Amino acid sequence: MMRSGSTFTGDVFRSHPSSFFLFEPMQYLTQSVGKNEIVYVNGTTRSYNESQLHDIHAEMIINLLLCRFQDVPFHVFKSSHFLYHNHLKQHYSCAQRIKDSVTGMRQQCIPDLIKKCKGANSFTMKLITVRMKAISRVMKLLPEVHVIQLVRDPRPVLLSQINVGQIDKANIQNESNSHCKILQNDISETEEGIFRSNFHRQRYEDLARDPLGQFQGLFEFCGLEFSQAVQNRVRRIAMKTGKVKKCQYCSDKGNAMAASIQWRVSSNYSLVQAIQEQCLNIIDKMGYVSVNSTKNLKDTKVSLTKG
Repeated sequence: MMRSGSTFTGDVFRSHPSSFFLFEPMQYLTQSVGKNEIVYVNGTTRSYNESQLHDIHAEMIINLLLCRFQDVPFHVFKSSHFLYHNHLKQHYSCAQRIKDSVTGMRQQCIPDLIKKCKGANSFTMKLITVRMKAISRVMKLLPEVHVIQLVRDPRPVLLSQINVGQIDKANIQNESNSHCKILQNDISETEEGIFRSNFHRQRYEDLARDPLGQFQGLFEFCGLEFSQAVQNRVRRIAMKTGKVKKCQYCSDKGNAMAASIQWRVSSNYSLVQAIQEQCLNIIDKMGYVSVNSTKNLKDTKVSLTKG
């Protein structure tokens, strides 16, 4: 989910040699289903209603993982998110050059992208607008795929969204209720049998506390070598000492541990309390500790996690 360390984690996975990485390829579909006709690279046009969102997410994730890019919406490959991929900037330049030509995309840009996809030894996607209901359908059809569900204490998640202007603090109770219901539904979905293998739930706070150890475990889970290049990337973006780098959406904050607990010394307690009122069950389920005073809020040694 949003603000759960997904950009940070994706940054590390894309540093794996010969990797293929996509940053939020489903965002266009999430925003368009039920609103706009969707044009595919193969030239077909389809319309969907909102009740089909999980199905279409699953279908498109599978097409991407199998490098069937001709069967993916045209605008997925027009996204500026491709600027996040150093290995795909050539594609982004091609996509900008052909403007709105579906034929140009199919003939000039997609062949090279498919070649890169098929030649990669790992394929990672960062997805925050896709729910676990869709992911379960992907796993049933592609049982070899590995899924990492990133979770984070809802208090810093929602406080972070306030800080970057994504939500209004005046509406914090409703936003908290909505966020934690979605998270609860996602967690409940993963209790189904399909998630008994090739699935791992990862707390952001544990990644921040022990970046090297936790990422080594994630790479072993995925069957990928925890190479020196990957270790160096973890050290550079997460294990520096000193002040936390100030940036809203970057993965490189230098000191991951300090960044993960900063909310405890800088947040308005009344906002924290309002989030807790709506999210207490999920806070407890994920192994976090509720706070009942400003002193408890700032006592990071006591109340960071139960584990």
